[in-house]
Amino acid sequence: MKKKGQLTGAMRDGLKKQLARLGKRLGYAMPTKEESMTLLANHIAATNPGDRIILPAVDDLAQTGKRIFSETEAVTEAGHVWRYPTGGKKAVLLRSGTLFCDGNVLCMDWLGDRRLLSDILNRGERAVYRTDVLIAPWSHYLDGIRFGGYYDYVVLIAAKLCRIKEALTDDEFRRAVVAYPLFDANYERELLTLIGVGVDRIFDSRRTNIRFQTCALGNSGHWFYPNVADLMALKRQVETNVPAVPRTGNRAYISRAGRRRILNEAELVPLLSRYGIEFIEDKSRTVAEQVTIYRNASFIIGPHGASFTNILWCQPGTHLVELFSPNYTPNFFLYMARRLGLRYSAYYHGPKSSNWFSGLDEDITVSIPDLERGLDALFAKSPQSLPQW
Repeated sequence: MKKKGQLTGAMRDGLKKQLARLGKRLGYAMPTKEESMTLLANHIAATNPGDRIILPAVDDLAQTGKRIFSETEAVTEAGHVWRYPTGGKKAVLLRSGTLFCDGNVLCMDWLGDRRLLSDILNRGERAVYRTDVLIAPWSHYLDGIRFGGYYDYVVLIAAKLCRIKEALTDDEFRRAVVAYPLFDANYERELLTLIGVGVDRIFDSRRTNIRFQTCALGNSGHWFYPNVADLMALKRQVETNVPAVPRTGNRAYISRAGRRRILNEAELVPLLSRYGIEFIEDKSRTVAEQVTIYRNASFIIGPHGASFTNILWCQPGTHLVELFSPNYTPNFFLYMARRLGLRYSAYYHGPKSSNWFSGLDEDITVSIPDLERGLDALFAKSPQSLPQW
């Protein structure tokens, strides 16, 4: 997923080559992701096959024929789990969470961080912790640009961790510790607890040098199109540990206070209330609270943002309406909705620029008459007529 400040493809490829050359001079091999997986081929523990689906074309909710998404083929990568035994060989989890073994700096996610070489050469002391089994679910530093948000954590780390958990025996998982460069976020600690990782088994690889006998690790897949088996594994693990409440079929408007907020929200809210759509304030909530909001909703509308990662907890048939800036319309929540059996609509107001990426931080204005017309059509002219589950 391209984000503000992210390297272009050419720059990233150039950096990979530069790192590989420098590593070779210093006696370190830096295999590509594909080469790393080949090196681990004899240690495969589980695989969730990749697949492909067709995402349908989506017209604007308020204007038939105004195309927001063209029909797209979404291809997911296979998700693998490896159990790498040290067997007495030198194996180290670097500060970045990258496994360094047999002279190879393995690439499970994306190679290209400028800090990786200094990470290898950094001989500074870290506290030592010894364990039989280490789970290494992530191998990048956070920068708040490419990596570091709620969506990133859920689909790239938490979901992969659940894939790894389901590939290990219950005993192995209970004994294992988890180490990577922590996000230091409340949702991270809560999700790890819900997945079954106690706080005494979580370590920041930047501060602790884990000595281990076996390392369990997995690869990351497509940023927009995560492997559906990973998503469902996370859904199972979390929902099992969040108490269920009576399902009410609420209709919810998810407000957004940061970037991409609705500028004329004060005008929008009275319109939504006519359809029984409840205003959900953008404020800090526990993961369990977010699960409950989304699991109990039959209709969700709001500006595109990380909160919609929580559609993972929705019931099949729930309807998601995404409000976009005209200049930033990524389709990863359309993908998730399709995978989860949700209904989906989209809307934006205003002219598009020639630069698709120019609206990453752009706030959103909606046309009240246009949106009213679209909602009337969606609710079949009656505020109460939208089907429930």
